[in-house]
Amino acid sequence: MNVNEAADLILASKKYCRINRAVVERICAEKLHGAEKINSNKKQNDFLKAVKNELHIIHESFLPQNVHEKAAALLDNYNGDIKTDREFAARLLELHASTRERLPEAAAIYAFIGKYTGSKRIIDLGCGFNPFALPYYTSPPAQYTGLDINESTIQLLEKYFKMTGLDYQTGLFDAAAQIWCQSPFREAEVLLMLKLAPLLEHQKKGRPLELVKILGCPISIISFPIKSASGKEKGMEAFYSTQFEKTLAPDFSIIEKKIFKNEMFYIIKEKLESKK
Repeated sequence: MNVNEAADLILASKKYCRINRAVVERICAEKLHGAEKINSNKKQNDFLKAVKNELHIIHESFLPQNVHEKAAALLDNYNGDIKTDREFAARLLELHASTRERLPEAAAIYAFIGKYTGSKRIIDLGCGFNPFALPYYTSPPAQYTGLDINESTIQLLEKYFKMTGLDYQTGLFDAAAQIWCQSPFREAEVLLMLKLAPLLEHQKKGRPLELVKILGCPISIISFPIKSASGKEKGMEAFYSTQFEKTLAPDFSIIEKKIFKNEMFYIIKEKLESKK
């Protein structure tokens, strides 16, 4: 079994079929550890299990069953001003585990984010359902590019953006490995990396800030979960704050740090001297 054959098997599964093939192939290659083939059935099964487990950690654990179908049905049956309807936005955000955690404080959270986004050009990495929060923004971003590894998510966002009448963009993007040099990155003024940093760090040590430096947005908004999926506090706030703030120096400055019930936010910018 080689990388292509393994990817074919993974993508044949209903659970993983909508994940960007580039991501699946990358993880298959990493789990192979340079070996060209896996011959025994037991080794093949163990290998495929390891790949699926990794995909679950970085993506599938946030997606309840039939989440995309439910979101599509809501969009198909909607009549109203989708750009300002917070009640409808909440129904969409509730479907995704990551954005559901944000709902009790959604107004306060997006007001906080909005202080730095304003009507600027935004890149949202690993966006998931976060773009559905558009009605919570005081003013819509001048440009919004939502990037994710799930094809079904991207299709939903394309439909949603079309319904808003705003000229926003989407794209498949593997933030753990790819660098996108197209115009949205070159023009972006604000980078959103909401609860993505731990997943990137899990896949490649130092990747979150490496990506921030490469993209070079004037402002980056990075958040971390501070409670587990079951709502328990497990020292996550102290762990992530210590780890992240230690790695920031000496290249980045913290403009503001804000802690909500389930999520901790950092607003950072690169120090001028580090760009020389």
